[in-house]
Amino acid sequence: MITLENIHKSYGPVQVLRGVTLEVARGETVSIIGASGSGKSTLLKCANLLEQPDRGRIILDGTALTDPGVNVDRARARIGMVFQHFNLFPHMSVLGNVTVGLRSVRGLPRQQAEEIAQARLAEVGLAHLAGQRPARLSGGQQQRVAIARALAMEPAVMMFDEATSALDPELVKDVLAIMRDLAGSGMTMLVVTHEMAFAREASQRVVFMDRGVIAESGTPAQIFEAPEHERLRRFLAQIL
Repeated sequence: MITLENIHKSYGPVQVLRGVTLEVARGETVSIIGASGSGKSTLLKCANLLEQPDRGRIILDGTALTDPGVNVDRARARIGMVFQHFNLFPHMSVLGNVTVGLRSVRGLPRQQAEEIAQARLAEVGLAHLAGQRPARLSGGQQQRVAIARALAMEPAVMMFDEATSALDPELVKDVLAIMRDLAGSGMTMLVVTHEMAFAREASQRVVFMDRGVIAESGTPAQIFEAPEHERLRRFLAQIL
């Protein structure tokens, strides 16, 4: 579904990504783990061109997003992105936040957009809060709105960048439950996470990044029970 080929990214003299290649199959959930500064979030942002890679190709369902002449906005509309911080519009209601992309990007009429938005909000358990402003919601509820907003666009791929790290611990479980349900439903997902239980239980594959490269990749059993790379063993010893 999505292929990253030889992705390089630097900020000034600092090399953040050094030739990363990664394929995510249709219906697969891949979790990316690693220490802070290893390049995980930058890789995700390059994957949907929120950051322009210095070198390499990004191919989404057969379309090379990095090729000249590609309508990047149209292609990127097929990628749902959920960030660490919710990025909701504070002046809009919950319903308005979920419908804004449907109306401005897909050009749907208000009634149709609102019907889709209500359905997506119901899926994340928030239909009853459609008329509220984001400031009236908890952090966990705001993140679930952000997930509903991404799902409303009917993405081919969902990407999560530390979606639970800004939440209080008691709010994390509801967001992770939705992510597990999505993984179980066959949604293609690329997830940057510090939640090792999610990576172990909901992923088909776990990727460990270190210093801008993929140091090890394998099934959850391979990564968590029989890690080969010494740096991965040290990382797991600290975090588990």
